[in-house]
Amino acid sequence: MTKSGMRHLGISIVAGALIGVLVQSGEARADAAFQFAAPNVRVPNDPAVNGVRFSVIHGENQRQRGFDVGMLSMSKTANFSGLAIIGGLSRITGEMSNGAVFSAVNWHSGRDAGFNGAFVNVLNNTEKAFNVGFVTIATDTGVDLGGFNLSRSSTVQIGFLNVTDRIESFQFGFLNIAQNGFLPIFPVFNFPKN
Repeated sequence: MTKSGMRHLGISIVAGALIGVLVQSGEARADAAFQFAAPNVRVPNDPAVNGVRFSVIHGENQRQRGFDVGMLSMSKTANFSGLAIIGGLSRITGEMSNGAVFSAVNWHSGRDAGFNGAFVNVLNNTEKAFNVGFVTIATDTGVDLGGFNLSRSSTVQIGFLNVTDRIESFQFGFLNIAQNGFLPIFPVFNFPKN
């Protein structure tokens, strides 16, 4: 091989290595290890975080795994797993798997598995979740503990006022309302007829 051919081969190898490094660094950026978010700001601007997201006033991405911290924030993601401490609103539009979310308001429209703790919980399907809040409103729930619990169906409700169409295990509180309860309205406790 001539000197010119060796040089071209060497340049090709170096160029290939640089392209490989750039491609790998682009793939590594697909899941950011840390993200800072504010209104109209997301650094790095990646749709997925596998690590820590810190948001002020507003943070939004498609997938969050790890630790989500929000200060006076509306923290929004489609899919979440990990721990979130949000001083404001937690908005999950897809699925929360193996997560725990503590915020002023939880507004989750998908399926949750884990723990929801908020002053107000507005949830969809939390059959595999434990919900604690002054007010919990959901379609299907596992365990609700709070002041006012309202659901379409629930396994257990413990609170001051518990309301559901279908209770699967029991209700315990000042007033318990369940369409399938041994009595539709009963103080202290209620359980299904059958």
